[in-house]
Amino acid sequence: MKFLNKRDDFNNILFIIICLISLCLFSYYIIILDIFPKKYLIGGYIIIAILIFSSLVFMYFSGKKTFKIKGYYPIAIFSFILLYTTFYLHNTYYFLDNASSSQDNNLKYSVVTLKVNSYQQLEDLNGKKISYFDDDYSSNVKDQLEDVISYQEVLANNIGTLADNLLEKNVDALCVEDNSLDLIKEEVYGFDDRVKTVSQIEIKTNKENNLLRIDNITSKNQDQFILYISGIDQYGNVNSIIGRSDVNILAVVNMKTNHILLVNTPRDYYVQLAGTQGLKDKLTHAGIYGIEESVNTLENLYDINIDYYVKVNFNTLINVVDVVGGIDIYSDTSFGPIYRGWNHLNGEKALTYSRERHAYASGDNHRGANQQQVITAIINKITNSTVLISNYNHILSTLDGSFQTNMPRYRTTSFLRYQLDTMANWKIESIAVTGYNSMNYTYSMGTNYLLYVMEPNLDSIASAKKKINEILVERLV
Repeated sequence: MKFLNKRDDFNNILFIIICLISLCLFSYYIIILDIFPKKYLIGGYIIIAILIFSSLVFMYFSGKKTFKIKGYYPIAIFSFILLYTTFYLHNTYYFLDNASSSQDNNLKYSVVTLKVNSYQQLEDLNGKKISYFDDDYSSNVKDQLEDVISYQEVLANNIGTLADNLLEKNVDALCVEDNSLDLIKEEVYGFDDRVKTVSQIEIKTNKENNLLRIDNITSKNQDQFILYISGIDQYGNVNSIIGRSDVNILAVVNMKTNHILLVNTPRDYYVQLAGTQGLKDKLTHAGIYGIEESVNTLENLYDINIDYYVKVNFNTLINVVDVVGGIDIYSDTSFGPIYRGWNHLNGEKALTYSRERHAYASGDNHRGANQQQVITAIINKITNSTVLISNYNHILSTLDGSFQTNMPRYRTTSFLRYQLDTMANWKIESIAVTGYNSMNYTYSMGTNYLLYVMEPNLDSIASAKKKINEILVERLV
Protein backbone atom coordinates (compact mmCIF):
# COMPACT_ATOMS: atom_id res chain seq x y z
CA MET A 1 0.00 0.00 0.00
CA LYS A 2 1.40 3.36 -1.01
CA PHE A 3 0.96 6.39 1.26
CA LEU A 4 0.65 10.00 0.19
CA ASN A 5 3.29 12.71 -0.01
CA LYS A 6 3.36 15.74 2.26
CA ARG A 7 1.40 17.95 -0.13
CA ASP A 8 -1.33 15.36 -0.39
CA ASP A 9 -1.33 15.00 3.39
CA PHE A 10 -1.83 18.74 3.79
CA ASN A 11 -4.74 18.76 1.31
CA ASN A 12 -6.34 15.79 3.00
CA ILE A 13 -6.03 17.32 6.46
CA LEU A 14 -7.49 20.63 5.21
CA PHE A 15 -10.50 18.87 3.68
CA ILE A 16 -11.02 16.81 6.83
CA ILE A 17 -10.88 19.92 9.06
CA ILE A 18 -13.46 21.67 6.89
CA CYS A 19 -15.64 18.57 7.03
CA LEU A 20 -15.35 18.28 10.82
CA ILE A 21 -16.19 21.97 11.32
CA SER A 22 -19.25 21.55 9.09
CA LEU A 23 -20.28 18.43 10.96
CA CYS A 24 -19.86 20.14 14.37
CA LEU A 25 -21.97 23.14 13.35
CA PHE A 26 -24.60 20.86 11.88
CA SER A 27 -24.69 18.69 15.01
CA TYR A 28 -24.87 21.73 17.29
CA TYR A 29 -28.07 23.00 15.68
CA ILE A 30 -29.50 19.50 15.46
CA ILE A 31 -29.10 19.18 19.23
CA ILE A 32 -30.39 22.59 20.31
CA LEU A 33 -33.26 22.57 17.82
CA ASP A 34 -34.32 19.04 18.80
CA ILE A 35 -36.78 18.79 15.95
CA PHE A 36 -35.86 15.50 14.22
CA PRO A 37 -37.07 12.07 15.39
CA LYS A 38 -34.38 9.66 16.62
CA LYS A 39 -34.96 7.21 13.77
CA TYR A 40 -34.00 9.92 11.25
CA LEU A 41 -30.99 11.02 13.27
CA ILE A 42 -29.62 7.50 13.67
CA GLY A 43 -30.07 6.73 9.99
CA GLY A 44 -28.62 10.08 8.97
CA TYR A 45 -25.50 9.76 11.08
CA ILE A 46 -24.91 6.20 9.85
CA ILE A 47 -24.95 7.50 6.28
CA ILE A 48 -22.62 10.34 7.29
CA ALA A 49 -20.17 7.88 8.87
CA ILE A 50 -20.17 5.66 5.78
CA LEU A 51 -19.54 8.61 3.47
CA ILE A 52 -16.69 9.96 5.57
CA PHE A 53 -15.08 6.52 5.96
CA SER A 54 -15.31 5.80 2.23
CA SER A 55 -13.78 9.16 1.34
CA LEU A 56 -10.91 8.64 3.78
CA VAL A 57 -10.19 5.26 2.28
CA PHE A 58 -9.86 6.83 -1.14
CA MET A 59 -7.78 9.73 0.15
CA TYR A 60 -5.30 7.89 2.37
CA PHE A 61 -4.98 4.34 1.16
CA SER A 62 -5.31 4.54 -2.60
CA GLY A 63 -2.10 4.35 -4.64
CA LYS A 64 -3.65 6.01 -7.67
CA LYS A 65 -3.88 9.77 -7.88
CA THR A 66 -7.21 9.57 -9.69
CA PHE A 67 -8.79 7.80 -6.71
CA LYS A 68 -7.21 10.24 -4.28
CA ILE A 69 -8.72 13.18 -6.14
CA LYS A 70 -12.09 11.42 -6.28
CA GLY A 71 -11.88 11.14 -2.52
CA TYR A 72 -11.86 14.94 -2.28
CA TYR A 73 -15.14 15.30 -4.17
CA PRO A 74 -17.49 13.59 -1.70
CA ILE A 75 -15.81 15.37 1.23
CA ALA A 76 -16.22 18.77 -0.45
CA ILE A 77 -19.80 18.09 -1.54
CA PHE A 78 -20.66 16.62 1.82
CA SER A 79 -19.24 19.67 3.67
CA PHE A 80 -21.24 22.01 1.44
CA ILE A 81 -24.45 20.06 2.10
CA LEU A 82 -23.84 20.16 5.84
CA LEU A 83 -23.20 23.92 5.83
CA TYR A 84 -26.25 24.56 3.65
CA THR A 85 -28.45 22.45 5.93
CA THR A 86 -26.99 24.21 8.97
CA PHE A 87 -28.10 27.52 7.47
CA TYR A 88 -31.70 26.22 7.41
CA LEU A 89 -31.43 24.90 10.96
CA HIS A 90 -29.99 28.21 12.18
CA ASN A 91 -32.88 30.16 10.64
CA THR A 92 -35.42 27.76 12.12
CA TYR A 93 -33.94 28.00 15.60
CA TYR A 94 -33.88 31.78 15.72
CA PHE A 95 -37.32 32.06 14.15
CA LEU A 96 -38.83 29.87 16.87
CA ASP A 97 -36.79 31.58 19.58
CA ASN A 98 -37.90 35.06 18.49
CA ALA A 99 -41.54 33.99 18.24
CA SER A 100 -41.66 32.69 21.80
CA SER A 101 -39.44 35.28 23.52
CA SER A 102 -40.85 38.18 25.49
CA GLN A 103 -40.92 41.35 23.43
CA ASP A 104 -41.65 44.95 24.20
CA ASN A 105 -45.05 46.25 23.17
CA ASN A 106 -44.95 49.85 22.03
CA LEU A 107 -48.36 51.25 22.89
CA LYS A 108 -49.27 54.38 20.95
CA TYR A 109 -51.34 57.10 22.59
CA SER A 110 -52.90 60.19 21.06
CA VAL A 111 -53.51 63.46 22.87
CA VAL A 112 -56.78 64.80 21.44
CA THR A 113 -58.81 67.93 22.09
CA LEU A 114 -61.89 69.57 20.62
CA LYS A 115 -61.37 71.27 17.28
CA VAL A 116 -62.85 74.48 18.68
CA ASN A 117 -59.99 74.72 21.17
CA SER A 118 -56.89 76.69 20.19
CA TYR A 119 -54.40 74.07 21.40
CA GLN A 120 -52.03 73.02 18.61
CA GLN A 121 -49.32 71.08 20.47
CA LEU A 122 -48.77 69.32 23.78
CA GLU A 123 -47.02 72.34 25.33
CA ASP A 124 -50.23 74.37 24.86
CA LEU A 125 -51.90 72.11 27.45
CA ASN A 126 -49.57 73.17 30.25
CA GLY A 127 -51.66 73.66 33.42
CA LYS A 128 -54.80 72.22 31.74
CA LYS A 129 -56.95 69.20 32.62
CA ILE A 130 -56.06 65.96 30.81
CA SER A 131 -58.09 62.78 31.23
CA TYR A 132 -56.97 59.21 30.61
CA PHE A 133 -58.10 55.71 31.47
CA ASP A 134 -57.26 54.40 34.94
CA ASP A 135 -55.54 51.13 34.04
CA ASP A 136 -52.17 49.38 34.31
CA TYR A 137 -50.57 51.90 31.97
CA SER A 138 -51.85 55.15 33.54
CA SER A 139 -48.62 55.65 35.51
CA ASN A 140 -46.63 55.28 32.28
CA VAL A 141 -48.85 57.88 30.62
CA LYS A 142 -48.36 60.22 33.56
CA ASP A 143 -44.57 59.87 33.39
CA GLN A 144 -44.54 60.62 29.67
CA LEU A 145 -46.74 63.71 29.98
CA GLU A 146 -44.91 65.08 33.00
CA ASP A 147 -41.66 65.00 31.06
CA VAL A 148 -43.12 67.79 28.91
CA ILE A 149 -45.80 69.68 30.83
CA SER A 150 -47.51 70.19 34.16
CA TYR A 151 -51.22 69.36 34.10
CA GLN A 152 -54.23 68.35 36.18
CA GLU A 153 -54.91 64.60 36.06
CA VAL A 154 -58.50 63.37 35.60
CA LEU A 155 -58.81 59.56 35.64
CA ALA A 156 -61.71 57.77 33.96
CA ASN A 157 -63.02 54.33 34.93
CA ASN A 158 -64.15 53.38 31.43
CA ILE A 159 -63.55 54.43 27.84
CA GLY A 160 -67.02 55.91 27.42
CA THR A 161 -66.40 58.27 30.34
CA LEU A 162 -63.25 59.47 28.58
CA ALA A 163 -65.32 60.56 25.61
CA ASP A 164 -67.91 62.20 27.85
CA ASN A 165 -65.23 64.12 29.76
CA LEU A 166 -64.07 65.81 26.59
CA LEU A 167 -67.43 66.28 24.84
CA GLU A 168 -68.96 67.79 27.99
CA LYS A 169 -65.88 70.02 28.37
CA ASN A 170 -65.01 68.70 31.82
CA VAL A 171 -61.41 68.41 30.63
CA ASP A 172 -59.29 70.14 28.02
CA ALA A 173 -57.85 67.02 26.39
CA LEU A 174 -57.68 63.24 26.44
CA CYS A 175 -54.63 61.00 26.32
CA VAL A 176 -55.99 57.75 24.93
CA GLU A 177 -54.47 54.58 23.50
CA ASP A 178 -55.08 54.49 19.76
CA ASN A 179 -57.23 51.34 19.76
CA SER A 180 -59.44 52.78 22.49
CA LEU A 181 -59.65 55.97 20.45
CA ASP A 182 -60.82 53.94 17.45
CA LEU A 183 -63.49 52.37 19.65
CA ILE A 184 -64.72 55.82 20.74
CA LYS A 185 -64.82 57.03 17.14
CA GLU A 186 -66.81 53.94 16.14
CA GLU A 187 -69.34 54.04 18.95
CA VAL A 188 -69.75 57.76 19.72
CA TYR A 189 -71.57 59.45 16.87
CA GLY A 190 -69.76 62.50 15.49
CA PHE A 191 -66.77 62.21 17.84
CA ASP A 192 -64.23 61.99 15.04
CA ASP A 193 -65.57 65.15 13.41
CA ARG A 194 -65.30 67.16 16.63
CA VAL A 195 -61.76 66.34 17.76
CA LYS A 196 -58.19 66.83 16.58
CA THR A 197 -54.89 65.24 17.58
CA VAL A 198 -52.29 67.63 19.02
CA SER A 199 -49.61 65.11 19.99
CA GLN A 200 -48.72 61.43 20.17
CA ILE A 201 -46.69 59.53 22.74
CA GLU A 202 -45.39 55.99 22.90
CA ILE A 203 -45.19 53.70 25.91
CA LYS A 204 -42.95 50.67 26.01
CA THR A 205 -43.97 47.69 28.08
CA ASN A 206 -43.16 43.98 27.96
CA LYS A 207 -46.01 43.16 30.31
CA GLU A 208 -48.24 41.38 27.86
CA ASN A 209 -45.94 38.53 26.93
CA ASN A 210 -44.97 37.92 30.56
CA LEU A 211 -48.42 37.91 32.10
CA LEU A 212 -49.60 34.55 30.83
CA ARG A 213 -48.31 31.49 32.53
CA ILE A 214 -46.54 29.19 30.14
CA ASP A 215 -46.44 25.42 30.18
CA ASN A 216 -49.79 25.05 31.92
CA ILE A 217 -50.49 21.92 29.91
CA THR A 218 -54.15 20.91 29.99
CA SER A 219 -54.67 17.81 32.14
CA LYS A 220 -50.89 17.77 32.67
CA ASN A 221 -50.59 15.86 29.39
CA GLN A 222 -48.04 16.81 26.77
CA ASP A 223 -50.21 15.31 24.04
CA GLN A 224 -53.18 17.66 24.46
CA PHE A 225 -53.28 21.42 24.70
CA ILE A 226 -55.52 24.40 23.95
CA LEU A 227 -54.21 27.28 21.84
CA TYR A 228 -56.05 30.60 21.71
CA ILE A 229 -55.86 32.38 18.36
CA SER A 230 -56.51 36.10 18.75
CA GLY A 231 -56.89 38.19 15.62
CA ILE A 232 -56.42 41.90 16.30
CA ASP A 233 -58.32 44.35 14.07
CA GLN A 234 -55.22 46.35 13.15
CA TYR A 235 -52.39 46.49 10.64
CA GLY A 236 -48.76 46.95 11.62
CA ASN A 237 -46.21 45.13 13.77
CA VAL A 238 -48.12 42.69 15.95
CA ASN A 239 -45.71 43.30 18.85
CA SER A 240 -46.48 47.02 18.94
CA ILE A 241 -50.26 46.89 19.25
CA ILE A 242 -53.08 45.85 21.47
CA GLY A 243 -56.57 46.11 20.16
CA ARG A 244 -60.02 44.66 19.77
CA SER A 245 -59.87 40.95 19.10
CA ASP A 246 -62.08 40.33 16.08
CA VAL A 247 -61.03 36.69 15.81
CA ASN A 248 -61.41 34.49 18.88
CA ILE A 249 -60.74 30.86 18.05
CA LEU A 250 -59.70 28.07 20.37
CA ALA A 251 -57.66 25.29 18.77
CA VAL A 252 -58.08 22.18 20.91
CA VAL A 253 -55.26 19.82 19.89
CA ASN A 254 -55.02 16.10 20.64
CA MET A 255 -51.77 14.64 19.31
CA LYS A 256 -52.73 11.10 20.32
CA THR A 257 -55.64 11.05 17.89
CA ASN A 258 -54.41 13.70 15.40
CA HIS A 259 -57.58 15.67 16.05
CA ILE A 260 -57.91 19.46 16.08
CA LEU A 261 -61.14 21.15 17.16
CA LEU A 262 -61.59 24.81 16.24
CA VAL A 263 -64.08 26.62 18.47
CA ASN A 264 -65.20 30.06 17.35
CA THR A 265 -66.66 32.66 19.70
CA PRO A 266 -68.25 35.68 17.94
CA ARG A 267 -66.55 39.04 18.51
CA ASP A 268 -69.74 40.67 19.86
CA TYR A 269 -70.52 37.90 22.35
CA TYR A 270 -71.90 39.57 25.50
CA VAL A 271 -69.76 38.18 28.32
CA GLN A 272 -68.46 39.12 31.74
CA LEU A 273 -64.88 40.29 31.30
CA ALA A 274 -62.54 38.54 33.72
CA GLY A 275 -61.97 40.54 36.90
CA THR A 276 -64.94 42.86 36.36
CA GLN A 277 -68.33 43.15 37.97
CA GLY A 278 -71.57 44.72 36.88
CA LEU A 279 -71.89 45.44 33.19
CA LYS A 280 -70.86 42.76 30.74
CA ASP A 281 -69.05 43.62 27.51
CA LYS A 282 -68.38 42.48 23.99
CA LEU A 283 -65.69 39.80 23.83
CA THR A 284 -63.82 41.87 21.24
CA HIS A 285 -63.35 44.68 23.78
CA ALA A 286 -61.36 42.34 26.05
CA GLY A 287 -58.44 42.70 23.64
CA ILE A 288 -58.15 46.39 24.47
CA TYR A 289 -57.04 45.42 27.97
CA GLY A 290 -54.43 42.95 26.71
CA ILE A 291 -54.23 39.35 25.60
CA GLU A 292 -54.48 38.07 29.18
CA GLU A 293 -57.94 39.62 29.56
CA SER A 294 -59.17 37.78 26.46
CA VAL A 295 -57.63 34.52 27.66
CA ASN A 296 -59.10 34.73 31.17
CA THR A 297 -62.52 35.72 29.85
CA LEU A 298 -62.64 32.71 27.52
CA GLU A 299 -61.40 30.42 30.27
CA ASN A 300 -64.29 31.55 32.46
CA LEU A 301 -66.78 31.16 29.62
CA TYR A 302 -65.84 27.55 28.79
CA ASP A 303 -64.48 26.37 32.17
CA ILE A 304 -61.12 25.45 30.68
CA ASN A 305 -57.43 26.24 30.97
CA ILE A 306 -55.92 27.83 27.88
CA ASP A 307 -52.31 26.70 27.64
CA TYR A 308 -50.96 29.01 24.97
CA TYR A 309 -51.94 31.94 22.80
CA VAL A 310 -50.90 33.28 19.44
CA LYS A 311 -51.73 36.86 18.53
CA VAL A 312 -51.99 37.86 14.90
CA ASN A 313 -53.33 40.83 12.96
CA PHE A 314 -54.34 41.76 9.43
CA ASN A 315 -50.75 41.77 8.14
CA THR A 316 -50.17 38.28 9.53
CA LEU A 317 -53.03 36.74 7.58
CA ILE A 318 -52.05 38.51 4.37
CA ASN A 319 -48.42 37.43 4.71
CA VAL A 320 -49.20 33.81 5.58
CA VAL A 321 -51.61 33.29 2.70
CA ASP A 322 -49.34 34.99 0.17
CA VAL A 323 -46.22 33.12 1.23
CA VAL A 324 -47.90 29.72 0.80
CA GLY A 325 -49.09 30.68 -2.67
CA GLY A 326 -52.72 31.39 -1.83
CA ILE A 327 -55.52 29.14 -0.59
CA ASP A 328 -58.63 27.60 -2.15
CA ILE A 329 -61.95 28.44 -0.50
CA TYR A 330 -65.54 27.50 -1.34
CA SER A 331 -67.88 30.45 -0.72
CA ASP A 332 -71.65 29.98 -0.54
CA THR A 333 -72.23 33.69 -1.27
CA SER A 334 -70.88 36.28 -3.71
CA PHE A 335 -69.63 39.62 -2.38
CA GLY A 336 -66.91 42.04 -3.41
CA PRO A 337 -64.03 40.11 -5.01
CA ILE A 338 -65.44 36.77 -3.79
CA TYR A 339 -67.60 34.62 -6.04
CA ARG A 340 -70.01 31.90 -5.09
CA GLY A 341 -68.17 28.61 -5.56
CA TRP A 342 -64.47 27.87 -5.44
CA ASN A 343 -62.09 30.82 -5.14
CA HIS A 344 -58.30 30.93 -5.15
CA LEU A 345 -57.55 33.68 -2.64
CA ASN A 346 -54.41 35.74 -2.18
CA GLY A 347 -53.69 37.44 1.16
CA GLU A 348 -55.86 40.51 0.63
CA LYS A 349 -58.83 38.48 -0.60
CA ALA A 350 -58.44 36.01 2.27
CA LEU A 351 -58.61 38.96 4.69
CA THR A 352 -61.73 40.27 2.95
CA TYR A 353 -63.33 36.84 3.15
CA SER A 354 -62.44 36.50 6.86
CA ARG A 355 -63.87 39.92 7.82
CA GLU A 356 -67.14 39.91 5.85
CA ARG A 357 -70.35 39.66 7.86
CA HIS A 358 -72.88 41.98 6.19
CA ALA A 359 -73.33 39.62 3.22
CA TYR A 360 -74.77 36.94 5.51
CA ALA A 361 -78.07 36.75 7.32
CA SER A 362 -76.33 35.21 10.35
CA GLY A 363 -73.67 37.95 10.42
CA ASP A 364 -70.96 37.20 12.97
CA ASN A 365 -71.80 33.51 13.14
CA HIS A 366 -71.06 33.08 9.44
CA ARG A 367 -67.95 35.25 9.67
CA GLY A 368 -66.61 32.95 12.37
CA ALA A 369 -67.20 29.93 10.13
CA ASN A 370 -65.31 31.68 7.31
CA GLN A 371 -62.38 32.37 9.62
CA GLN A 372 -62.22 28.72 10.61
CA GLN A 373 -62.39 27.78 6.94
CA VAL A 374 -59.39 30.00 6.18
CA ILE A 375 -57.36 28.52 9.06
CA THR A 376 -58.17 24.99 7.89
CA ALA A 377 -57.18 25.85 4.30
CA ILE A 378 -53.82 27.24 5.48
CA ILE A 379 -53.10 24.12 7.59
CA ASN A 380 -54.01 21.83 4.71
CA LYS A 381 -51.89 23.83 2.25
CA ILE A 382 -48.82 23.56 4.45
CA THR A 383 -49.18 19.94 5.57
CA ASN A 384 -50.46 18.38 2.35
CA SER A 385 -48.10 19.93 -0.21
CA THR A 386 -44.43 20.67 -0.86
CA VAL A 387 -44.91 24.39 -0.20
CA LEU A 388 -43.23 24.20 3.22
CA ILE A 389 -40.11 22.56 1.76
CA SER A 390 -39.84 24.59 -1.42
CA ASN A 391 -40.41 28.01 0.21
CA TYR A 392 -39.03 27.28 3.66
CA ASN A 393 -36.62 30.19 4.17
CA HIS A 394 -38.98 32.62 2.47
CA ILE A 395 -41.79 31.51 4.79
CA LEU A 396 -39.62 32.03 7.87
CA SER A 397 -38.43 35.48 6.83
CA THR A 398 -41.96 36.57 5.91
CA LEU A 399 -43.52 35.38 9.16
CA ASP A 400 -40.76 36.62 11.46
CA GLY A 401 -42.28 39.27 13.73
CA SER A 402 -45.77 38.85 12.28
CA PHE A 403 -47.20 37.00 15.26
CA GLN A 404 -46.72 36.84 19.01
CA THR A 405 -47.01 33.76 21.18
CA ASN A 406 -46.17 32.50 24.65
CA MET A 407 -45.65 28.93 23.45
CA PRO A 408 -42.08 28.01 24.40
CA ARG A 409 -39.76 26.89 21.66
CA TYR A 410 -39.49 23.33 22.90
CA ARG A 411 -43.27 22.87 22.71
CA THR A 412 -43.27 24.00 19.10
CA THR A 413 -40.33 21.76 18.22
CA SER A 414 -41.91 18.76 19.95
CA PHE A 415 -45.01 19.26 17.82
CA LEU A 416 -42.93 19.53 14.64
CA ARG A 417 -40.90 16.46 15.65
CA TYR A 418 -44.11 14.53 16.14
CA GLN A 419 -45.33 15.58 12.68
CA LEU A 420 -42.03 14.54 11.04
CA ASP A 421 -42.06 11.26 12.93
CA THR A 422 -45.63 10.26 12.09
CA MET A 423 -46.42 12.35 8.98
CA ALA A 424 -49.90 12.44 10.49
CA ASN A 425 -52.98 13.51 8.58
CA TRP A 426 -54.95 15.77 10.88
CA LYS A 427 -58.69 15.67 11.32
CA ILE A 428 -59.81 19.29 11.66
CA GLU A 429 -63.29 19.92 13.01
CA SER A 430 -64.98 23.31 13.43
CA ILE A 431 -67.79 24.40 15.72
CA ALA A 432 -69.11 27.78 16.86
CA VAL A 433 -71.23 29.03 19.72
CA THR A 434 -74.26 31.05 18.73
CA GLY A 435 -76.40 33.83 20.15
CA TYR A 436 -79.14 36.38 19.61
CA ASN A 437 -78.92 39.96 18.36
CA SER A 438 -79.51 42.50 21.10
CA MET A 439 -78.65 45.98 22.36
CA ASN A 440 -77.08 46.60 25.76
CA TYR A 441 -74.68 48.73 27.78
CA THR A 442 -71.06 47.61 28.08
CA TYR A 443 -68.30 47.74 30.65
CA SER A 444 -65.99 49.62 28.25
CA MET A 445 -68.40 52.33 27.13
CA GLY A 446 -70.58 52.70 30.24
CA THR A 447 -74.30 53.40 30.57
CA ASN A 448 -74.45 56.34 28.19
CA TYR A 449 -73.95 54.23 25.08
CA LEU A 450 -76.29 51.45 24.01
CA LEU A 451 -74.36 49.08 21.72
CA TYR A 452 -75.11 46.07 19.57
CA VAL A 453 -74.20 42.81 21.31
CA MET A 454 -74.85 39.11 20.84
CA GLU A 455 -76.57 37.51 23.79
CA PRO A 456 -75.11 34.01 24.23
CA ASN A 457 -77.07 30.86 23.49
CA LEU A 458 -76.37 28.90 26.68
CA ASP A 459 -77.16 25.58 25.02
CA SER A 460 -74.48 26.18 22.38
CA ILE A 461 -71.95 27.01 25.11
CA ALA A 462 -72.80 23.80 26.96
CA SER A 463 -72.43 21.85 23.72
CA ALA A 464 -69.03 23.45 23.03
CA LYS A 465 -67.81 22.62 26.55
CA LYS A 466 -68.80 19.00 26.07
CA LYS A 467 -67.06 18.77 22.70
CA ILE A 468 -63.85 20.35 24.04
CA ASN A 469 -63.71 17.81 26.87
CA GLU A 470 -64.35 14.94 24.45
CA ILE A 471 -61.39 15.98 22.28
CA LEU A 472 -59.07 16.31 25.25
CA VAL A 473 -59.81 12.86 26.67
CA GLU A 474 -60.31 10.83 23.50
CA ARG A 475 -57.87 8.00 22.82
CA LEU A 476 -57.06 5.83 19.84
CA VAL A 477 -59.18 2.69 19.90
